[in-house]
Amino acid sequence: MKLDNMVRKVYPNLMPYVCQLADLPVEEMKQALGKDQVYKLSFNENPLGPSPKAVEAMQKALLQLNLYPSSNGEAVLNRIAEKEGVQPDNVILSNGADEMIILVAQTFLEPEDEVIIPVVSFVQYLASTHLMGAKPVFSPMKEDLGVDLDAILDLITPATKTIFLCNPNNPTGTVIPADELRAFLARVPEHVLVVIDEAYHEYAVDPEYRTSVEFVKQFKNVFVIRTFSKIYSLAAARIGFGIGHADVVDAINHVRPPFNVNSIAQAGALASLDDEQHVAESRRINQVGKELIVELFEELGMNYLPSNTNFVCVDTGKDSKFMFDQLAERGVVVRNLSGYGLTTSLRISIGQPHEMQAFVAAMKDIIETA
Repeated sequence: MKLDNMVRKVYPNLMPYVCQLADLPVEEMKQALGKDQVYKLSFNENPLGPSPKAVEAMQKALLQLNLYPSSNGEAVLNRIAEKEGVQPDNVILSNGADEMIILVAQTFLEPEDEVIIPVVSFVQYLASTHLMGAKPVFSPMKEDLGVDLDAILDLITPATKTIFLCNPNNPTGTVIPADELRAFLARVPEHVLVVIDEAYHEYAVDPEYRTSVEFVKQFKNVFVIRTFSKIYSLAAARIGFGIGHADVVDAINHVRPPFNVNSIAQAGALASLDDEQHVAESRRINQVGKELIVELFEELGMNYLPSNTNFVCVDTGKDSKFMFDQLAERGVVVRNLSGYGLTTSLRISIGQPHEMQAFVAAMKDIIETA
């Protein structure tokens, strides 16, 4: 049997998700490093954990695992619509934000369609583009690693089908000012779907940032993606959602499989949406952690990007693989950004204060002994 004659033509461009050290669960990190204590600061997880209200709701939902869930998550849809000031037919649930990105690609992309992606951004956009055999077109970043909207406009052609924007952006933590984004959207042709990934929306602090949900009401070709993995700390539950024009949502629903979000995740999400105290505490812990490491970077003279997320991108001035390995030897695992061409930069997720203090101590030790 020759597999090459059986798989789709896009197969050579597809790569399985292979976990490196930074991608492992904490217990597996401990085994890989041979350490009893490891601080995982590589996956942008909320260190507070889920809302107690969400945990209680999910535990109750466990008693009905014999029953299929709502096929479209109607109760969650309705609550999101109410919270975001849209109609239920503007909202669609997914198995995490990753699935929503894939569903968008499956709905709108044909082979040879062009997809514009900022060169330093979330990798799932590229993977989903390859999945459909479409052509990725990378747009350059600004010198400060902000998203260059003018460069994106220059790359639009009749073949352009989709533009992916991450706002706030992963892995830089930067935002696109709302006024600039509105002006950009007004210039994007109607045949191009602009997908705006707001996974880190709730962490944004820049006064020039605003959610793009308001633009959904103005531009039919804008689709916003959110997740419950970050501020709501339901990463393992796998639930996300999209907000767009009713016609766009309906098109995606033609592709979305029924029951794609399990009942446990739906219960947790619904309860999380009503726990503002948990959201506020998540933001507080995040701010404390950011201040700790920003103070360190300023002390060490390292350039860092102002963060609107639950991580900080820093230029260490030293080889990023060297810094990653040195931190790992000290039991602190972060994200090496050399794969983005940022060969001296790291992305550090914000953890609990004691985790950030461990990072600070490890960094100081590396610098002192280097």
